[in-house]
Amino acid sequence: MGNLRSKTMAISRYRWQIGLIAVAIAVPAAGWGWQQWQQQRALSAARQALVAGNFESCLQQLAPLEHSQTLQPLLNNCRWQRSQQLAAAGQYPQALQLVLLIPTSDRQAPKAQAAAQQWSERVRTEAEQQFLAGNWSAAQQLLKSLPEGTPLTPTASALLAQWQQQWQQDSQAIAQAQAALSQARWWDVDRALLALSDHPYWQPQAQSLRQQAQQSIQQLAQQRPNAAAVAEDGTAIAETVGEAELEPRFRQYLAQGLPDYEAWQRACQDLGGQVIDRGPESFCSRDRPS
Repeated sequence: MGNLRSKTMAISRYRWQIGLIAVAIAVPAAGWGWQQWQQQRALSAARQALVAGNFESCLQQLAPLEHSQTLQPLLNNCRWQRSQQLAAAGQYPQALQLVLLIPTSDRQAPKAQAAAQQWSERVRTEAEQQFLAGNWSAAQQLLKSLPEGTPLTPTASALLAQWQQQWQQDSQAIAQAQAALSQARWWDVDRALLALSDHPYWQPQAQSLRQQAQQSIQQLAQQRPNAAAVAEDGTAIAETVGEAELEPRFRQYLAQGLPDYEAWQRACQDLGGQVIDRGPESFCSRDRPS
């Protein structure tokens, strides 16, 4: 009787162990089967979306499976098709984000690389148009919207730094010229504008400031008809060296790195004159008045 009980218990333990092993095998197998079913379902939905032209849905279906090597060709095809849709709608930064994800090993790579070059140039051109029109903030936003890896030469960051420096220099020159005009330092208006670039947004403003300063100088000269030139305070100045003579030499010394005032003095001396300071104003006179 005892032996029978022992045998029965041994058989029960054996069956229990077999059951545990079966469960251990069945659970992972069921999980693997579920994953396979999910993957096949997503793959089928992605293919249907691709055929239907719903490329955004195709990308959404494949997003959880983007690391699967077997699905890379389909995923990159969806990326390429969707990027073209975005580019056609003028959404070049978003199109670039997708097309730059396509690896060089993919069959879509040659077309993707050519498109990336073309679209990045489109954004750069649009940004430059905004910059030249005086919309600096819009130009900044466009350049900053370009994703990392965008094929631009110079790069978007380098172009942004270059334009920012030019914008600051030009706006500062205009501000200094405006300040000189408001303080009746009319001769200083043109000097301040020497630092201005040929930017089409600032040039009309510079021309207006020059005209206003010249009109004020002419009006003051008419009030002193017997003087060769007049200073800001209305006093006569002996023969002055004209701006047309001074400017080439002045620019030459500026190019050599001399400060503005020193360059002005050297240019005046080269032409046989002396710099006369009248308060905030300076003149180049060939005969120093008493």
